[in-house]
Amino acid sequence: MIVLFQRQLAPYRVSLFNSLSDALDGQFTLVLTRPDPTPNRLWTVPWSEVRFRVAVLRGHRLDIGRGTWELSRGVRATLGGLKPQAVVLGGWDVHACWAALRWARQRGVPLVGWVESSERTGLKRGVVSNTIRHRFLNACSTAIVPGAAAEAFVRQLAPALPCHHAPNSVDAPDLRAIDEPSLLGAAVFIGELSQRKGADLVLAAAADILELFPRLIIAGDGPLRPDVIALTSRLPGLEYAGFVEGPEKVRLFERSAVILIPSRRDPWPLVACEALVGLRPIVVGPGVGSLPDLQQVAGEAVAAMPTATPRDLVNAARQAKGRAVPPRLRTAFRPEAVAAAMATASLSAASARETVA
Repeated sequence: MIVLFQRQLAPYRVSLFNSLSDALDGQFTLVLTRPDPTPNRLWTVPWSEVRFRVAVLRGHRLDIGRGTWELSRGVRATLGGLKPQAVVLGGWDVHACWAALRWARQRGVPLVGWVESSERTGLKRGVVSNTIRHRFLNACSTAIVPGAAAEAFVRQLAPALPCHHAPNSVDAPDLRAIDEPSLLGAAVFIGELSQRKGADLVLAAAADILELFPRLIIAGDGPLRPDVIALTSRLPGLEYAGFVEGPEKVRLFERSAVILIPSRRDPWPLVACEALVGLRPIVVGPGVGSLPDLQQVAGEAVAAMPTATPRDLVNAARQAKGRAVPPRLRTAFRPEAVAAAMATASLSAASARETVA
């Protein structure tokens, strides 16, 4: 049995965890600290499609400053009942992960750290935070990372820790089958309407982007939504699509010629993978941790912004316009392949313990 701890279940992880459960012959359990998305997420979790075992911990939330700390109960009892061969920890800022870490170390159960962040994709970087992360990783036998930047961050903290790459996965047959982009397609931003995601840069550059593309479409929700709505009423060619998911999201990709991802902090944005399997070139901000990996697989179809400025966003959008995405990326980022990498990491940790024993 492999047990994975996470704060919440994102919709795009369902197919991944279904595939992971299949790869582990059903010996997989996802432990969550909350059954539903956090209030700032409008996701719809397709629970009817879940084919893996899920356990939800009891607990309560504490609002501390601008953040929230969740205190979870029942970690020991849950792990005691499941008797895992290895435990995958999906966050060093999750209370339940530290409780699971203590339980596992007391019993000699191997730990796998799932680290998606990198040196430049988070706010808290310093002696104290890195000491905590160092302690977390030193308890682990191996690590799962999405790409090169996250691996470099792990190596900085735990140089000898083995790393297995498992990027975001895309389970969207309709998206993989859409036509190639039209030269008359729109520039599209899909994501949280926040400064972290660079939505303010899109607004500041909107008029110039509309000189390159016939339309600029912004989709999502977040603190900058009033600013988006206000500018939409004043700027012809700018469209606000609201929050989109499922078929609505696919239709938005169909209308696009380029996808804008000007994030200041973003470990591995799912929309980048979705764009590439849909053969849409992307504009990537300086805070996107997966930039080296995306450039490696997609080449010139990835236009990088040197800095987080409206001017660099416009220049990168100009570069990306009309660039072709390699057709082989239609089959990239499949859940089965990503799940196989995660299963290998988990089972390698478990087998290492059995060998020592």
